[in-house]
Amino acid sequence: MKKNILSLALCVLVAGSLWTAGTQAAFSATEAAARFPAPATVSPEMAETVSAPADALWLSKAKTEEEVRKLAKDYAAWAGPAARELAASYGVEIKEGVLGGVRVFTLTPNNAALDTADKVVYYIHGGGYILGHGVSGIGEGVLMAALGGFKVVCVDYRMAPEDPYPAAIDDAFAAYKALIEKVPADKVVVFGTSTGGAMTLILGIQAARANVAMPAALIAGTPWAEMDKIGDSYLTNQWVDNVLGSYERLIRTAATLYAGKADMKDPLLSPIHAEKEALAQFPPTLLVSGTRDLFLSNTVRMHEKLLLADRHAELIVYEALSHAQYYLNPKAPETKKHYALLGKFIRRVCPRN
Repeated sequence: MKKNILSLALCVLVAGSLWTAGTQAAFSATEAAARFPAPATVSPEMAETVSAPADALWLSKAKTEEEVRKLAKDYAAWAGPAARELAASYGVEIKEGVLGGVRVFTLTPNNAALDTADKVVYYIHGGGYILGHGVSGIGEGVLMAALGGFKVVCVDYRMAPEDPYPAAIDDAFAAYKALIEKVPADKVVVFGTSTGGAMTLILGIQAARANVAMPAALIAGTPWAEMDKIGDSYLTNQWVDNVLGSYERLIRTAATLYAGKADMKDPLLSPIHAEKEALAQFPPTLLVSGTRDLFLSNTVRMHEKLLLADRHAELIVYEALSHAQYYLNPKAPETKKHYALLGKFIRRVCPRN
């Protein structure tokens, strides 16, 4: 059970580790794990995660459309059952449905608190726009339901290579618009990590441009807010991050397959480039990263953009954590603390009437 839960979590966010021709790292991911041991400031449980070698998934050499399709199929074949097992272990009910013509999974915890009963978390999974089909994409949503105590609606959006940009964001926005016809927008919180974090921010841009009601809040965990290799931590945290490793692996392949010939500075691909007029309409937004995160620069730059647009924007940067490790080990006390902090943010900006 524990192995399945951790394996699921380690793979839910796919992004990164394809060697490209002519690219050589100063040291390998395995060497980096020894070079950057866990500090004494994290729990023993999280220390094991922080100091582990990169998971084999990040070392995948998949780069063609055919190879990525196989990777996605194989991933869904075992991660889907693992997600169901994770939900069962926490007593979270899964129901399949449709919103706006898009498949969704509604997660209902058996421990929902009274002050969360009127709220819905709309969850957008990560996976580099290539992984997380069906229930294989709901792992983080299960933890938000179980540890946060919220009802969670997970969107199963289309992905590359079959459906490149803008299929994913079109699906996520369509399902959101259908959701707020059933639940008041001021009771909906949009939430996601990595690619899901970027899509959370992109949904805010889409809503602003289309004059659609904003959700009560956005939570963008370590968002892929700059799709191209721009930003300090893409270099300084290369191989320090023992989840993603390097941009020059599966991240670049995923970006190319999804974006195609589109300009990666398009705000609907890289929300860091959003126009101030759109950002000025954003609801309270929480951004989350870690000191070893390859996407740290994406996160802090996005925070600055929101502050410059005079928005309520909060930032958490966790000690020693690589990309999304705040939820990759459900047994670590840091994970429970993470969901407690998310819950505090939601209750603070979206109090019960």
